[in-house]
Amino acid sequence: MCELITIKEKPVYICEKHHHVLKFWYSQRRENLYLLTFDHHTDLHRAYQGELNKLKYKIKTQDDWDFEQKKLLETLVKGDFNDIDLLHHDEHIDAAVILEVFEKILVYSYDCYCNRPTRVYCISDKEYKNQKVINNYNNPDNNDVIESEILINNFKKFELCNLAIDVWIDNFILDIDLDYFKTKKSINPDNVDFFKYLISKCKAITIATEPSFVNSLKEEENLDSSYLLENLLSLIKTI
Repeated sequence: MCELITIKEKPVYICEKHHHVLKFWYSQRRENLYLLTFDHHTDLHRAYQGELNKLKYKIKTQDDWDFEQKKLLETLVKGDFNDIDLLHHDEHIDAAVILEVFEKILVYSYDCYCNRPTRVYCISDKEYKNQKVINNYNNPDNNDVIESEILINNFKKFELCNLAIDVWIDNFILDIDLDYFKTKKSINPDNVDFFKYLISKCKAITIATEPSFVNSLKEEENLDSSYLLENLLSLIKTI
């Protein structure tokens, strides 16, 4: 279930399942946008990994894998995303890369995705080879995940990939998975000016509520995705 609303003339696309935002992303594919995603997980598994693993009997080479993967993606797009749930919750970013939706994808997460395809670069790696996906992984205090000083310092790491903020700041979609927030304080930090700046500059916002992941990762009993969504939308409205 997805909903497109407008806040301060900015499109805000809200889905329960994160991979469903791909439909909105794909609609923006001709804009040469960047993507900045905040998520507990990296969500960088190969597109249709779950489905293709069922076809091991007929996939003998990498070319076979690429052919079957492309066929599934073409079916998805032609079917107006009716079969999007064949694409699991952690495979949508890779699908966006293959579909050439974004100029570059900046992932800001708690996790480092080690078993990654070659198009993903983790900032601790030794050599950046112009990969399409840059994973800037961090493990801050769970109350400070969008606190301005923390974000500003960590975002400087993108400069290692020639992606200083002025390269993409006027041309990106801001993507937020609510499982990124684990406490009430995390969505209401003392200083949120930099995060508000990102909201103000983005072309659009996509939000995944992911209630089951919020529940499994939260650190406060009375925290849920409804609370986080309400507070995030309130924050967006202040811009």
